[in-house]
Order: sequence, then structure tokens, then C-alpha cells
Amino acid sequence: MKQARRWTTSRGAGRLIFLLVLLATMAIALQMRNAVERRWLDHAVSQQGARVVDQIDQVFDTAARMLAEADSSTHADCSAEELRRLRAVFMRAKFTKDLGRYVEGNLACTAVLGVLAKPVVPRQEPLVLGAGLTGYWTALSLTDQDSFALVVRTEKSSVHVDFDAFRVTRSPGLYYVVGLRDRATRLVIGLDAQHLPGFVEAGKGQGREDRRFCSRRFPICATVLVTAVADERARTSALWTVLILGGLLGTCLGWLALATHRRWSALPARMRRALAAGRFALRYQPIVALETPPRIVSAEALIRWIDGPASPEVFIAEAERTGMIAEITAFVVRTVLDENRELFEAFPDFRVTINVSSPELVDGSLMETLDFHWPPGLPRRHIGFELTERSTAELQDILPELERLRWLGHPIYMDDFGSGYSSLSQLQHLPIDYIKVDRSLLPEATAQLQGSILPEILAIARRLQAGLVFEGVETGEQARMLEYPDQIVLAQGWYFGRPDTVEVLTRLMTPDISGAA
Repeated sequence: MKQARRWTTSRGAGRLIFLLVLLATMAIALQMRNAVERRWLDHAVSQQGARVVDQIDQVFDTAARMLAEADSSTHADCSAEELRRLRAVFMRAKFTKDLGRYVEGNLACTAVLGVLAKPVVPRQEPLVLGAGLTGYWTALSLTDQDSFALVVRTEKSSVHVDFDAFRVTRSPGLYYVVGLRDRATRLVIGLDAQHLPGFVEAGKGQGREDRRFCSRRFPICATVLVTAVADERARTSALWTVLILGGLLGTCLGWLALATHRRWSALPARMRRALAAGRFALRYQPIVALETPPRIVSAEALIRWIDGPASPEVFIAEAERTGMIAEITAFVVRTVLDENRELFEAFPDFRVTINVSSPELVDGSLMETLDFHWPPGLPRRHIGFELTERSTAELQDILPELERLRWLGHPIYMDDFGSGYSSLSQLQHLPIDYIKVDRSLLPEATAQLQGSILPEILAIARRLQAGLVFEGVETGEQARMLEYPDQIVLAQGWYFGRPDTVEVLTRLMTPDISGAA
């Protein structure tokens, strides 16, 4: 019997894998530094712009409420009662420096200056600001003829907006200016040379323009300016971000890779310990002849690892890769013979099928196992062997052993027919007794029969004088599709029974079951 090679977990290899994964993750993270820097700066700019736009809306909302309250006055224009009301409204409001009254289109009095000696005639066409408001972007100040003011007005009243109203918390290295959305102006609201809010010349800000953020309700926008301080802060933050996150992610991925390495490298050893401790077991899935009623004629033996860390697909593939498959097959053969001895004696034509792979056929280990464990006097027909399509790739190597097994009396099954490996030219040279059709070739409903290849599969079986076993039968409708009066078809699937213990299989075997598969 082929010796399985010894597997050990290399601590040095595990540490190397951990280090390589960590370094690779850090390198990838550093490659993303520029993108993180841009994203960090974009986030800071977006937050700054959102804060300014929110403040713009608050300023103009306050002005609108203040003007609406001033317009609701019933007193005579610029009378003493009117001025008292204007001052009361002005004192309760924020973001304003004065509140004025228009008479016949001219500014006649204000809450701060009282009745003007000479009404002020507007020199500009008012801007439409929305929400019933108009205004003047650069109106001459009433108290300083060399400065300008932002005025918001209605037909009857006007508000002189305080520039300090547009001050919001700034992120380090970011500035902003406030201007009109649809009109370029020479002056915009920003910080002057003394870092006080007021009109400054457009295009002469304290940094490069990055993005513009506009109010959805008023034609006013904020342009965020980025300085070298913000760029440097973004670079530093991006570097620390990628280093920290890259280190954390690299550490996590490194531990995951190390755990995976240890798990896979130690799996064969764990399988050997499980075999010795009896942690493997067999489950049997019945195979029935589609008669009335259906009757069990055989069963497939499926190995399960009780509380094991891997599914059968995984540990069987690992057993083949590491040379342990002979030990697994020896356990399956021994267990089938022990558990089903009474069924074999009670039902002379009942059989159990076992999956085999090409390595144990090529090296002769399967035949050694059978010769060693086969009880005297038991006919060989009670155990059949299922050969996967993948194994047919080594047809010339396995053919002599298959012919010997068949000569001894073991039925040979072609498993998973139609899953993609075998060809018809190979199939006709294989000494097989049954073809097990892969579930992918079985239609799910009768409506799909017209486009299926079931007739061709039936014809192939007749031509090769082989029986047919359809896998994956899960519904009564699928079972009825396989009822052919002129050809015996066997079926296997959850509709007839799930893999279970030999005790359950024995209960399903009624006294009248007989016949060959």
C-alpha cells in the first residue's frame, strides 16, 4: 500500500507568510496614499462648504423673517411709532447692522439713524434673491461713503447685513469667500488683511480655489480656498491613515493567512488522528428502481467527518493530494463490510457502492485493501465502485485495474457523467456496468423535457449495455420523468432518502425487496 507522506506545520513558513502578507498589505496601502490624501482633503473641503452654505441660508432666512415683521407695521411711514417698532424688530434679530424703511422707492429712515435728512435713492438695479427678496450686493454704506454694504430688501423694508454673519468655524488651512452664483463681481465677502469679515477683491484670496458650494434656495455661493497648510495637513493625515489602517489590515490578513496555512498543513495529521479515534462515519443514500412501488436495490456509501473542520469534498481532495486516500478507502471498505453484513446475507443482490479515485487504482492500493479485508465466502457483487469522470483522464493507467475488479465481480459505475471530463470515445472503452448521470442533466420540471438530452443518454446506455442511475432526484415530478417502460432506470436523491445511518437503511429495506441493481 502506498505510504502517505508525513506532514508537519512549519513555524518558519508560517511566520514568513505572516510577514509577506503584512508587507504586501502595507505596500498596497502606501500606493493608495495619494488617493487617501485627496479624499481626506475633499472631505474637509466638503464639510467646510456645507457649513458655509448652511450659514448663508440662516442669514437670508433671518433677513426674510425680519423684513416680513417690519412690513407688517400699521404705523405711518417713519413716524415715531414706526421707528420704535423698527428698533424693536432690529434688536431681536441676528446678522443685521440696520433696518430701514422705503418710502416711494427711496430709503427714508432706519432703526439706527432714524429719519434721514435726505432720502437715499438706490443707484443699482436690485438683484432677485428669491423667496420674495431682492437686494444690492455692493450698496454704499450710509455711515461710510468709502465702504460697501450688503443690503437685502422688500418693497417696503431693507436689512443691512452684518458681514460677521457669514463667519463659521474653519478647518485648519481652509478659507472661503461668498459671492453671487450667476454674476461675477469684483468684490466678494471674505476675510480682509486684518482677518476681519468684509468685502475683498475676487481672485485675491488666501489660497487656491478648490470647489464651489451654492445654496439651493438663494443665488449665493461659497468658494472654498485651500492653502499650503491644508495640503500639508492632508498629506500627513493620509500617511498616518494608510500606515495605521494598512498595519491593522495587514496584521489581520497575516493572522488569517497564518491560520489558514496551519489549518491546511495540519489537516492530514488531524485526519489520521480522527481515523484512529473513530471520528469518521459512513452514511448511506438509497438507490431505487423506478417501479410501482419504487424499491431500494442499492445504496451509496458516503464518508462523514464527525465534528470535523472540513467537508468531504475538502478532506477527500486533501487525502488524494497527500497520499492518504488509501487509508480513507480502507476505512470505508472495512466499515461497509462490517455494517452491511446482515443486509448482504438477507438480500443476496443488494449492493453498496464506494467512491474510488485514480491514484489508488494506479498504485494498486485498492486491490490490496480488498484482498486484506474481504471476508471468505462473500460474493464480490455486494460492493460496487464509483469512478469519477475526473479519473478517466488517466484511462490507460487505470484500465487494467478496472478490468480486474470487474472480473472479480465488482460492478463498476461511471460517476458524475456529464460534468465535463469524460468523452464518448473514452466511455466506450471503459469496463463499466452503470452510468450515474450528473444532476445538472436532469430537468427540474416536465416543461423542460423538450430541450433535455435524456433520450440521448438513454440511447448511450442501451448502446453500451449499461444501467442508468440518475442523481439529484428531489421531486416526484422528476421521478415520474424517468419512468421508461422499455428501459430500467434507477434514481438517487433526497426524494427517496437522504444519506443516513445503516440502521435507517435497514428499516427502509422491506422483506419483499429483492433483485439486482
